[in-house]
Amino acid sequence: MRLTITLIILLSFNIIALTEEVGEPVIKDIVLLNSYHPTFKWTNDLTFGVVNQLQAKDNYRVSIEFMDAKRFHSAKHLNAFGEYLTEKYQAIKVDGVICSDNHAFEFFLKYGQDIWGDVPMTFCGVNNINDFQIDTIKYKGVEESINMKGTLDLITKLQPNLDTLIVISDPTLSGIIFLNQFIQTTQSEFPNLNYTAINAISVEQLGSELKKFNPANKAIYLLSLYIPRDGISRDMIHEAEFLLSNLDVPVYGNWNFLFGDFIVGGVIMGGYDQGTIAAKRLKEILNGKVQNIPYLTPTPEKIIFDYPRLIKYKLDQQVLPDNTEFINRPESFLEKYKRQLTIGLMVLGFLMTVILILLRIISLKNIVEKKLLKSESRLALSLEGANLGLWDVDFVKNNIFLSTQISNLLDYGYKKPNLTLKNWRTFFHPEDVDQLTEAFQMHANGVLSSFKGEIRIKTFKNQYKWFLMNGKIIEEENGNPARMIGILMNINFQKEFEEQLRIAKEKAEESDRLKSSFLANMSHEIRTPMNAILGFTDLILNENISREESLKYLKHIQNSGESLLSLINDIIDFSKIQSGQLSLRSDTFDLNVLIDNITLVANALIERNKKNIRVIAKKGSPNDNFLIILDPLRLEQVIYNLVNNAIKFTESGEITISYRIVDATTLAFSVKDTGKGVAPEHHELIFERFRQVETSSTDIFGGTGLGLAITRSLLSLMGGKISVESELNQGATFHFTIAYKPITMIAGIHF
Repeated sequence: MRLTITLIILLSFNIIALTEEVGEPVIKDIVLLNSYHPTFKWTNDLTFGVVNQLQAKDNYRVSIEFMDAKRFHSAKHLNAFGEYLTEKYQAIKVDGVICSDNHAFEFFLKYGQDIWGDVPMTFCGVNNINDFQIDTIKYKGVEESINMKGTLDLITKLQPNLDTLIVISDPTLSGIIFLNQFIQTTQSEFPNLNYTAINAISVEQLGSELKKFNPANKAIYLLSLYIPRDGISRDMIHEAEFLLSNLDVPVYGNWNFLFGDFIVGGVIMGGYDQGTIAAKRLKEILNGKVQNIPYLTPTPEKIIFDYPRLIKYKLDQQVLPDNTEFINRPESFLEKYKRQLTIGLMVLGFLMTVILILLRIISLKNIVEKKLLKSESRLALSLEGANLGLWDVDFVKNNIFLSTQISNLLDYGYKKPNLTLKNWRTFFHPEDVDQLTEAFQMHANGVLSSFKGEIRIKTFKNQYKWFLMNGKIIEEENGNPARMIGILMNINFQKEFEEQLRIAKEKAEESDRLKSSFLANMSHEIRTPMNAILGFTDLILNENISREESLKYLKHIQNSGESLLSLINDIIDFSKIQSGQLSLRSDTFDLNVLIDNITLVANALIERNKKNIRVIAKKGSPNDNFLIILDPLRLEQVIYNLVNNAIKFTESGEITISYRIVDATTLAFSVKDTGKGVAPEHHELIFERFRQVETSSTDIFGGTGLGLAITRSLLSLMGGKISVESELNQGATFHFTIAYKPITMIAGIHF
């Protein structure tokens, strides 16, 4: 009957969604992929939860698929099921997918993108979610973690004389996971618990195992029980009669579908809650709220017990926690007449309220007292409007009064700080205590007309904030302060602003120094090739030199000219980037050909520098050609800068250029060398403008020191990021990502 109602409701939603008139809001198509058959109450409840959240009136259309993995889970069946879904949804744009339990989740990870495309997915009922490496930003789920510790605590309280706990599970994926979880829980939390685990393979084997036990002081903890009967597994609730006929003892569990003359109770969770939360999370993702969604949302759980089962097994309900819920419990007098009693109490409460109001009116003070209260109210409002807190210290009564505004300033909200004359030092920063004491003494001795100081006070969040404290002694007894009153002002923002000004000043001074160093370095770098060009030109103009010498000198002039051109290009690129005049272009090109060209140039540079280095290119696309759209010149400049650096700082070994396809919009590159490396403390410094690791490095290797700064700026313009992995004298690997548009590629991630 329940299944029939479910199907009628689902058909109703689909009919409503399909008959919407043109011009109505766009319908969102959602697929609910269930691991099991709808005859399993867990699946049925979970489906109700999803459908109740994604209703047709809110423009959702839910398509429900049942894998029936308890009975059919062969690879051939899964492939056929994937082909069936591919054919079914090839003409439908699906907006999101909800996966229930492990089989559906794993099926989606393997086939989902091919069937429905790159759509968001939420999941529930996945027992071993931590074993999967998935995109936690794109995919969100409901945590499936049964509270075994809580249930075992309840069992030991209800049956303190328990001598053996019989733990029943089965060879299904869930059964194996739950049994392992139980073993880990007992080893860490209940090392002295005596238990016997039964792995239920068949009806005969389970019945034989159970009949071996004497029912006295025994209990069963049911983790999973899906026994094949004529090749088909039934829902666990249908095994109740068989199980109890072989060993009639209290049975505990963690799922609400096991209630009904079966389990006594435990820390319970339900499929409806999991389906509801998974659907809510998908709605939030589709509404663009993905940044506020946690990766895993805990499943609500309750302590629930079946009252008749407790009575049957003579279990003392008094030992259960106060928040325990009882089902099938006979109604008490209060529960039976709850409505009448509620109405009576409401009437009585109304009458009491009227009486209290009348007493309040009668007890009002005279007009003078009213004016005083009004004056005090104005003072409080004035202080609150000025963001000031009022404090009052009574040295005679040993009492400190703090206004509500001070509680707000210190982040206590409606609470009051427990500040006394004995513990006041613990509220102030240790470095400010002496200053505060000195200011008070000078005011008490008449040196200063008022008590004043800028000090740091600990807030409710155990953070120190800056405050300005002003006060004055207004009463004295026997020449000693008797009472002092004052105000507290938050100046934390002012102090932070002063700190920012100091940092900005230091940065400006540092930038000026670095620019001066950069200009000095550039004058040296430009002068060196220019001297070479002019010097060798003078030698060539000498008519007495041979042709071989002329060619040699011309080669030097060419090399110096290329070095000078590289310096000028770096300076021009850097200037364009700084002024925002550098623009990108989008062209279609073959990434594999670009990598090959860079490899040829790198080999020529290695040969020119006479170094023993081998260049290796690893391409992430399995095809010979990999056409993409982005700026090829700037991508080539980025890779060549990294390769040129690798050659410059590597004497022998290997340089590896590689890329991989992260997804349809992102490529990941790396350039790895076996050179001198970079110390970890310099990983950020090498990407800064005008900065180099060693001032002597330019004397050895040459260059402007702008290469990596330009590279990072170019990647930022192209939607990418760069990082380095390196240790000194152990080589370096530069990683960067870049956004692109593919022309041809195979779906997935390739290495």
